[in-house]
Amino acid sequence: MKETILITAATGNIGSELTGLLATHPNVGEVQIATRNPESQKAQLLHRFNPHTVKPVHFDIEDKSTITEALKDVTKICLITPLSDKMVDFQQMVVDEAKKQGIHYIVKISVDAASPNAQEGPGAAHWAGEEMIRKSRIPPTMLRPTIFMQHFLIVPGLYEKGDDTFYLPTGDGKIAFVDCRDIAYAMSELLLAPEKPEKLENDFFFLTGPTAVTGNEIVEELSNLTGKSFTWNKEETAFDKHSEKTGSPAIVKEFYKAGAAGYLEKVETKDFEKITGKMPNSFARFAWDNRYYFV
Repeated sequence: MKETILITAATGNIGSELTGLLATHPNVGEVQIATRNPESQKAQLLHRFNPHTVKPVHFDIEDKSTITEALKDVTKICLITPLSDKMVDFQQMVVDEAKKQGIHYIVKISVDAASPNAQEGPGAAHWAGEEMIRKSRIPPTMLRPTIFMQHFLIVPGLYEKGDDTFYLPTGDGKIAFVDCRDIAYAMSELLLAPEKPEKLENDFFFLTGPTAVTGNEIVEELSNLTGKSFTWNKEETAFDKHSEKTGSPAIVKEFYKAGAAGYLEKVETKDFEKITGKMPNSFARFAWDNRYYFV
């Protein structure tokens, strides 16, 4: 039987990459990309990946009927939770409806800070989401990635296209950044190969890049790549000012502060390799693939 897979937050970095991986897979009958506006430019672009299989569907937690309708005939869910103050509510509504409709399997994007000890912020919200799924008895796998390499592309407070300076308040801490494309690839393998989740020791696993890098090492990578002389501004106040100037959400600073404290330097690739049979992408590979953005 071909799978009908629904992807929440489908127009983001992970969701759009996953859509591309599923769109032409022979085991997929339909990819439903959940979005508040199915007619948006991004949703329609994803639809054109394969108009025969990719279907934008209306999905809005302010209108529960859209969630009920979107999950009809779905067999598996990729649960990506937008960063907001309604993260817990979002997950609860999806999981409750998934249980009612007999969804077979959920792959959830969590975060490396998710734990019963997390008291607030994304770590606590994602832990709550994980527990909701476990209590629902729907078979799950939770991916707990670290900071995305794609922050360099989507967080202007960190970096703006074509600039020769990035603002990363991580101090002397090393960061095991992860490529969103690897997250999507792992998800596609889990969704389409039922035997692969069984290879894992737990219902969750951590995912990082293959090495942890410092700000100085990023400077070297980007300078070698572009021929420009890059500069790293590590000051927290500079990040705040640049975020305000560029209209960038300052909340992401909390992730970087964890890096400054040394919490994001551990490399976790074992389970990714077990699921996919390959190593995750390095920061150098990410930078090369997006070199147009840095020159």
